[in-house]
Amino acid sequence: MIIAVYVWDSINIKSEIKQIKSKLSSMDVQLKSGTGIMDEVINIRQHFTKKKNILISHRISGPDLLNEIESLSDLANEMDLNINNLEIDPRNTFPPLNNTVEDIRIDLERHSLNFQLSGNFLDVGNFMEILEENSTHLHLQQCFFNLDSIDPKGVVAELQYLTYGGAEE
Repeated sequence: MIIAVYVWDSINIKSEIKQIKSKLSSMDVQLKSGTGIMDEVINIRQHFTKKKNILISHRISGPDLLNEIESLSDLANEMDLNINNLEIDPRNTFPPLNNTVEDIRIDLERHSLNFQLSGNFLDVGNFMEILEENSTHLHLQQCFFNLDSIDPKGVVAELQYLTYGGAEE
């Protein structure tokens, strides 16, 4: 009878050892599959930092924005285009970063510069191309074209450019 208890206990122990080995093997596979996670986290962090620095490099101060608007107006005059309803939207439209793991704060605000540009369709297109090439602070967000009711050969473009501002770091 003691031998039967000993054999039964031995079988139970071997069964438990087998279960533990199976669990350890499963954990080992999970750990091995997670070895690349830190590299992935590092890559994501580097990508975030790179994009953050690009945004910060586009920051523009109030006086610089006024200079950009003056240049924009001069370019329109040179190309025989009319600018109307020029407006800087004072609301910050930059999305909040409140749901991040760390307390990362980018002191940056995004505002829009809205205006209507009227004139010849090809000249309006050239204006937009020149502005895109020459301005590092204005980024085209939206553009809508309508036929000009006053000028049969003209169009009215409703343009929205984004600017980035905020306190310097």
